[in-house]
Amino acid sequence: MAKKVTAARTLKFSFQKEFYSDLTMDGMLYAVTVRSPAKEGIIKSISHPDLPEGYTLVTARDIPGTNLIDTPNGKIPVFCEGNISYEGEPLGLLVGPDETTLHSLVEELEITVDTNTIEDYLPDEDLIAAGDLENPEKKITKKQLREQKEEIETLKEIKEEFFSDKLAERTLKFGPCWKENDDGNIPGIDSIFESADHVLEKDWTYAFKTTDYGEPNGALCFWKDEVLTILTPTQWLGSLRSIVSDTMAIAPENINLKKTTSTNKGTNSIWYNSILACQVAAAANKCGKPVKLVFTRQEQDKFLNTIQPITIIHKTAINDKGKLLAMKIDIKVDAGFANPFAQEIIDRLCIASCGIYCPDNILIEATATSSHKPASSVDIQLIDSAAFFAVENHMNIVCQLCNLTPLEFRLINHTKSTDGKNKKNPSPFIFTLNKTTEVLEAVTQRSDFNRKYASYHLDSSDWKMQTGPKEYVSIFSSPMRGIGYACAFEGTGYYGSDVYESAQSLEVTLEEDYSITILCPPVSASIQEICSKTVSEILEIPPSNVTFNSSFKNGDEPPLPENVYSSISIMTSLLRKCCLAIKKRKPSEKLPYTVKKKVTSAQKKEWNHESFTGKPFHSTSFIAAILELEINPCTYREHIRNINIVADGGKILNTQAASSSIKLAVQRTLERLYEDDKIEYPPVKITFCQSENDSSQIGELVYQVIPAAFTQALTQALNCTINSIPLKSDTIFQKIKEQKAFLKEQKRIKEEQEAEAKSSEENQKEQTEDENSSDTEQ
Repeated sequence: MAKKVTAARTLKFSFQKEFYSDLTMDGMLYAVTVRSPAKEGIIKSISHPDLPEGYTLVTARDIPGTNLIDTPNGKIPVFCEGNISYEGEPLGLLVGPDETTLHSLVEELEITVDTNTIEDYLPDEDLIAAGDLENPEKKITKKQLREQKEEIETLKEIKEEFFSDKLAERTLKFGPCWKENDDGNIPGIDSIFESADHVLEKDWTYAFKTTDYGEPNGALCFWKDEVLTILTPTQWLGSLRSIVSDTMAIAPENINLKKTTSTNKGTNSIWYNSILACQVAAAANKCGKPVKLVFTRQEQDKFLNTIQPITIIHKTAINDKGKLLAMKIDIKVDAGFANPFAQEIIDRLCIASCGIYCPDNILIEATATSSHKPASSVDIQLIDSAAFFAVENHMNIVCQLCNLTPLEFRLINHTKSTDGKNKKNPSPFIFTLNKTTEVLEAVTQRSDFNRKYASYHLDSSDWKMQTGPKEYVSIFSSPMRGIGYACAFEGTGYYGSDVYESAQSLEVTLEEDYSITILCPPVSASIQEICSKTVSEILEIPPSNVTFNSSFKNGDEPPLPENVYSSISIMTSLLRKCCLAIKKRKPSEKLPYTVKKKVTSAQKKEWNHESFTGKPFHSTSFIAAILELEINPCTYREHIRNINIVADGGKILNTQAASSSIKLAVQRTLERLYEDDKIEYPPVKITFCQSENDSSQIGELVYQVIPAAFTQALTQALNCTINSIPLKSDTIFQKIKEQKAFLKEQKRIKEEQEAEAKSSEENQKEQTEDENSSDTEQ
């Protein structure tokens, strides 16, 4: 049953526990999105031969304010009214009383598209350079030639300014190779590769799709007494109000926001929700009735939850002892047609691209480009997983070049300094990784890694070299086994974010009955439990006396995206400061007594945004995981035997809740490893390194290591590199097929070489015999 909503005016914003798609109102109309049938071109017209009464088409012409929304990467239209950016771009909304009829009418719309883009109307610089083609005998003077060259340069500038596909970029150079030598020259990183004992270059592709079983995005809007009410699962109240105000040309105080339950954390759900709300608000304004738009599951997956591939190329130089001399990393991100978070995405990838490793010299080049595809949606909290997938897989191959175990290699090269003073291990980034060695050694010991790693390596080598019992993979073969090792950190509270420039704050009140009220947006039950225990320890009150309040005063709505307030480390840090301030309260001070704390500017200064060096995160947690699997020679499918995880997340106040969080994350990660299939949940062993440090984020740590550990285990079992993810259900079969074909070809070449050598030897022997016979006759 749908719930009823009255149109009474309430506070300017509030938090609702309902799902917006369950809500309905008297006289409410439904909306479906009219989308572009082409991926590029210019929209000429949209029409319907006979639109029934009561049904309305809403386009950019019905936007009372601005149709273009300002973002760090340019302007994004609410409705496309000119140049098409991608296939499926919203051209308008079709609004009416019946959803089924709306979907039929959308199919009947006549949309005219000029497939010639704006670029096609510019003069072709090649034709200009070729001269007057209609009169080839006509001579071109030096002045005309100079003018034509100037015109060509002007055209290049125009194309670069208006048609550049580069959204964001970052370059980082670090290490002695970038400093002048005695000759006054800068050697550069290539000089390290030229003299290194070992050099490895590999490319890695990551395109994990976010699994989302929650409510699709959309909004319900209605107008009353010149006040616009919006019910939507927004995660960024401040941005939503600002964008709607500009688009609908109304004062911010005339917008009443009701944030409904939200589940999706991808970047598209954070920023694109505001555009959806503007579209629905414009429809409600034109029709004079409440309007609700709910994306279909297909629309949600294709236009909001899609992720475009991230490609990372690693080139590494190592000496014979296994020390990393240089890392050259090239990161390419396809952001789709637009992404306001493009700069932050590539910055986070740069920071995580070296993993926990500390090479002497670094060159990182990262670029985010646009394309004629839907915007790529990346969970900001999980974006590091693409970088860790690449670096952990790459380092696993590097270990073999140096004849070191994964543990030995990591102990030699991991970042040992947390204060930036260790000159022996210079690094542009400072991470508070206090128990890296303990975590690495613990996970290795608990999984019996070294023995299994050596055994499986020899076994897979025998199969590849056709010297052991697994010369041929058949139903009679024993399973091929592999074991993968991966480690990673998770940083929370990124100081370099342009989006989060305003400081996060927390307000705590000691009430007259000596209970504690924490003012914050809605947070999970686990975070509430951690906060309650923290308050109880400091102020010596029962946890049951701690309550959470999400009823902000007018004008005090949270300025930051919702996922920021889900950071345990920042929230507990601010909460401790508030509680300590309350503890120091003088008895003469009246109750209720309120304390407000925020992230200080001094903390943010630990990160140098200009040089892109320093401490980038408020806090950092660490994890190591080992995954063991075997491949069934009959079905060509893997079976994960077990997963061992050791994590350092500071002080763990509820071990059971923390373990459940990690197990749930493991399950969700395994669901995403294949495009068209799922993996059976295996036995998972979890250990925490106890610490008295502030609690830090651990829920997302698993996403950073499981994909890399899984592909490493497959790589060892198959004895061939798995360099992209997600996989397909026939990937293992295809890899084995390729291996067999490769081995067969190698065998053929070897036989031909042996036959040729034998023939040459016989010819040489015959020639020698002929010469000896000739000498005898003489």
